[in-house]
Amino acid sequence: MNTPFSSLAILIPAFNPNQNILDLVLDLSYFKWNEIIVVNDGSSKESQIFFDKLNKIENVHILTHPSNQGKGAALKTGIDYLNSKLTELDGLITVDSDGQHLVKDIEKIAREVKNRKNDVIFGVRSFDESIPFRSKFGNKITKYLLYIFNGISLDDTQTGLRYLPISIFDEFLKLPGNKYEFELECIFAIKKLGYNITQIQIKTVYINDNKDSHFRPLIDSARIYLVFIRFSFSSFLCFGLDITIFAFLLSYLESILYATFIARIVSGIFNFYLNRNFVFQANKKNRLIKESIGYIALWSTLLILSGVIVSSSQGSPAYIIIPFKIIVDLMLFLVAFYVQKNIIFNTK
Repeated sequence: MNTPFSSLAILIPAFNPNQNILDLVLDLSYFKWNEIIVVNDGSSKESQIFFDKLNKIENVHILTHPSNQGKGAALKTGIDYLNSKLTELDGLITVDSDGQHLVKDIEKIAREVKNRKNDVIFGVRSFDESIPFRSKFGNKITKYLLYIFNGISLDDTQTGLRYLPISIFDEFLKLPGNKYEFELECIFAIKKLGYNITQIQIKTVYINDNKDSHFRPLIDSARIYLVFIRFSFSSFLCFGLDITIFAFLLSYLESILYATFIARIVSGIFNFYLNRNFVFQANKKNRLIKESIGYIALWSTLLILSGVIVSSSQGSPAYIIIPFKIIVDLMLFLVAFYVQKNIIFNTK
């Protein structure tokens, strides 16, 4: 018999879960979902008792990784499994295994699918005083970076409660990242593919101040912002190369202008090589000419803008000009990252 939920699957990635996952799945099992998928992401032997109990619940299917691969890998495993089945699905709802998502909110997302089955739906938290600091802090940083670099406005960038339509499955399976950064890659892909994101307010329960979460603020945040970190490192290397070449040529050439021009050309070529092959990993031969033209145009535009804007401070004291130049170049640095990531080296 068809129910409002029979065209939806539940996907729960799990690593070393506790009683919370059993309680969650038991509550969810009262709704007639197409299937409930739990991915055991290489959990310890101590957690096996929960998977054994889950396996006895009707319509629950356990997929197992032999070793821990990360939340992104677990999500891909579940998506791939559902994508390969010959069942009628509108899509799936991802749910965290630690019990922080209320069943009534999962139901709320599911009922919204009836009106928006071709949208992506996010269950978003309010981030009041009940939210642990590390969750609130990480989300705030990601929220601002997403808006600055990608023009994406989301209230909750790290929510694990999401509805994904089946039409997006194939694209998600192609995305890089096996850890928490995969969820951010999904957001980038959603925008590039032109899907609308509907945000539904939910209440999130943090048990024991969310100490059961496997999210590591420093390591996993570094993974999430890895592209920006690589871009910053590349820019720093090229800045060092530019200064070194300039200083070397200055001892042989009498012209500061020539030394500056040659140093900037060499460091620019090196920067293009690093960004194309290592930062954005867009090294496709058939795009080399197009990317080169785009990079030269950007490089020239930023060089002119920097000169024109900074020269507007001509006549001011040095203690004003230097900080002003730093601010201008920092803003242009962010512009360069956005344009290179989303336009010049965007292969999708």
